[in-house]
Amino acid sequence: MSSPSSSSRSGPPSAGLSSDTETRPEPHRWSAADLAGPTLIFVGAFLLAVTIALPTLLVGGFRTIPLSTDFTTVATADDATIFDRCSLETRSARTVGADLVRQQRVVAVQPSDEHRVTLQAGTSVQAQALRIDDREVDPGDPRPGVDTDDPAQPCNDATVNAIKDRVTLDRKNALPRLAARGASEIQYDSGQAAVLVPDRRGVTYLLPFDTEPADREFFDAVTRTTVPLVHDGDTEVHGRDVDRFRAEVPDTDLARAALGRPVGTNVSITRPASWFGVGDSSRPLTANLHHRSSWDLAVDPRTGTIVDATITVDEVYRFPDGTPGVPDGFELPQLRATFTYDDDTQTRMTDLAADLASPILIWGRLVPIGTAVLGVVALAAGLILINPAWLPARFRRRRGAETVGGQPE
Repeated sequence: MSSPSSSSRSGPPSAGLSSDTETRPEPHRWSAADLAGPTLIFVGAFLLAVTIALPTLLVGGFRTIPLSTDFTTVATADDATIFDRCSLETRSARTVGADLVRQQRVVAVQPSDEHRVTLQAGTSVQAQALRIDDREVDPGDPRPGVDTDDPAQPCNDATVNAIKDRVTLDRKNALPRLAARGASEIQYDSGQAAVLVPDRRGVTYLLPFDTEPADREFFDAVTRTTVPLVHDGDTEVHGRDVDRFRAEVPDTDLARAALGRPVGTNVSITRPASWFGVGDSSRPLTANLHHRSSWDLAVDPRTGTIVDATITVDEVYRFPDGTPGVPDGFELPQLRATFTYDDDTQTRMTDLAADLASPILIWGRLVPIGTAVLGVVALAAGLILINPAWLPARFRRRRGAETVGGQPE
């Protein structure tokens, strides 16, 4: 028979275990529903940060002159007038009608880096056909004055003129950046050294991204002078809105000593007065080459790309003022032409402008709009999941009913 003391010591074991469990609750574990709200808030904040950063950080790099710059433009001029160099060996000067093509290739070369780019532009004017005595002839055909004994210097070469320009630009403002190994040099004759231009200012082959409709400066490579580039309204080229700019290069004596133009570029002609047609005298006279031009440029303002251009060139030989025996107003044309971009060039340059603008549009506008919308939605969803009291009343009632209905009885 058991004693009372032993009976009291051997109470039901289950009662003791239950008491210990109630005093030590199990640790709380985060469920997927608990983490959904904070995760959405984090994602929303990240997307809003991306929205702010894209236009300021990433897109800024797209608004600079590309290091891959490489484009070619072709402009034509019908019914132009050029000086026939073969007439230098005849008894009188001669000018002929011509159909001309002006071709220019602009390509990025070294030195170039994240802040600057060096562009090399080769420009040539070629005669496609000549009109002599009402006949159309090939520029390479023999004609009076051709020296068959000196084929190395043919006067019937189709090239009217050609220059090579090399300049280092700031990639953001498209202006010359000549300090710290920058370059600005122009070569007018393949047999002569290039001419340095240390004081170069103004734009030439392209304008900066986000070009404002305001006046600026233009550099003319032929005369090596800087002139105003005046905003002249807006227009449309191949469905693209563009700004018009106009530059006037005044009459410039290319033979003047201050220009420093290299020898051998036909900047002056010395021949008897009878050759010029100013009398029958054999007295030698010297005429200097004068140049003036006008530039009408159509510029895509978003990328600074010149998508269309009309270039009027008037080059003539004239005698210095006060030359005896020379009638007033005498001029011997060297090149008189109006060049306009052909349709293929307009299409190619508008396509180039669109390609340069596409990353800016995508990453600077479309993507930020998308990330901003998604970020706001994610933030709102996260906050609602954290605090369901922010839900509208009808949604709270519905959610409460679903919760009660889902509890086990």
